[in-house]
Amino acid sequence: MEDKGKNRVAVYIMGEEYILRGSSSTEEMEHVGRYVDNLMRKLSESNHQMSRQRIAVLAALNLADELLRLKQEKPRTADEAKDME
Repeated sequence: MEDKGKNRVAVYIMGEEYILRGSSSTEEMEHVGRYVDNLMRKLSESNHQMSRQRIAVLAALNLADELLRLKQEKPRTADEAKDME
């Protein structure tokens, strides 16, 4: 399967390499990787006994909370506004 029109970039999260493919620019994908890495590292520093899997789930919950708060503040479309009801 070919990824026509897709960019590819390697990012490192908690010391592990992940290959991202998408239509976003490589700079945007690298920024996302750094954002997730920084969040997971901060969570890991304050939760020394927590496994990487739990850190990842906690990071996902934090990111979902952030996303939902932003969506509540300013829905981008009428459909999104309906979904929030």
